[in-house]
Amino acid sequence: MGDFMDFVYIIILSFVSIAVLFILTKLSGYRQISEMSFFDYVIGISIGSIAAEMATNIDLEWWKGVTAMTFYALTGILISYISQKSIKARKFISGQPIILIEKGKIIKKNLKKAKIEINDLLTSARGNGYFNLADIDYAIMETTGKISFMPVALKRQLTPKDFNFAPEAEGLYYNVIIDGIIIENDIKNADFDREELLRQLRNKGKKPEDILLATVDSKKQLTLYEK
Repeated sequence: MGDFMDFVYIIILSFVSIAVLFILTKLSGYRQISEMSFFDYVIGISIGSIAAEMATNIDLEWWKGVTAMTFYALTGILISYISQKSIKARKFISGQPIILIEKGKIIKKNLKKAKIEINDLLTSARGNGYFNLADIDYAIMETTGKISFMPVALKRQLTPKDFNFAPEAEGLYYNVIIDGIIIENDIKNADFDREELLRQLRNKGKKPEDILLATVDSKKQLTLYEK
């Protein structure tokens, strides 16, 4: 009986820790892992560790785990707020971008500063489509640890501006039907008439439930993808 009650208690604690993690994650924002600073990463790992301990350690009072997780999350939010308000604080907390290649020349001292080797730079360059460092004009390590590359002029992709051509802006596409369900909010945002949508479907002998996806562009053009 005791083992069964412990099992139930662990299930309840796991549910509570997941719920708290979900709430704290929503409060912390939607930054991707690749966009997180080192401090954000440490905060996330700490909160996850506390949640795991809270869910499996039946001797730990649940409110202590919740308090610790909340404290870490609020600290992360506070640090993020301070970083937004102060450039000096942002540089201290998140660091600054480091130039690894400048005007085609590798800056060895900055490689040491960034704590990466030339092989790491080569691997990152290949991952971005540059198999020859001579094709790179600048390489900068961002505060997230990602390396950004700027190719030399002769290797950069051509743009419409190079041809003195100004393409027309497409605007957003709105999903007015998804998996057979009419999305009323997107119809409103697209400034598209619901009756017009149904009329065009009838003209094609279709019903909303026959459509996997329907989109409307800025010119009110409807595109249908059938199931």
